[in-house]
Amino acid sequence: MRKIVFILVFIAGMTAGVHTASAQYCMDYGTISRKGADLYSGETKLSAEEVCSLLAETAEIPYSYYESTRKGFNAGKGMLIGFGALTGAGLVTLGVGAAGMFLEGMATGIGMIFTIPLAAMTGEKAEIDFNYRFYQVTMAGLIATGTGILGLAAGTAVFCVYKKRMNGIVKSCNYARLPVMLSCGAQKNGIGLAVNF
Repeated sequence: MRKIVFILVFIAGMTAGVHTASAQYCMDYGTISRKGADLYSGETKLSAEEVCSLLAETAEIPYSYYESTRKGFNAGKGMLIGFGALTGAGLVTLGVGAAGMFLEGMATGIGMIFTIPLAAMTGEKAEIDFNYRFYQVTMAGLIATGTGILGLAAGTAVFCVYKKRMNGIVKSCNYARLPVMLSCGAQKNGIGLAVNF
């Protein structure tokens, strides 16, 4: 008799309505996005306390991991800006040095055109020195350009690694915040227990 009552109560509960239970993991911040190294909820920048509670409640990511990722992202961006400026300055210096060496060579060549015939007529030895006055400028530009390019390569690697980690944190926060629904009763494919997420 108990089995029949239990089965009838169960069937009545299943057919009378659907019983649902939902689990929400944290405060509703909406969709989390990233602008640079900062996290945003909509158009509102999240404070450090909000980020700390969001990471702890949703993705179970330690705040120290977020902070180190944020610092690495900013360092990579700074490296790109700094070494980009060094490369640009090096290219300008290299161009000035190369143009100076070209003009110095042209002046020496033109001087030789006039000096050699005069020296031949007077019987003296023509001595024209190419002084390399722009050699140091050219080498400084070359060294600055090379250093800047190597720094850009390193900065790009750092920036890309930490950008991917920041995107992973945002993805973890948004993915972990999906609602989980547990329902018992009539489902779209029949009667039973369903977990929707």
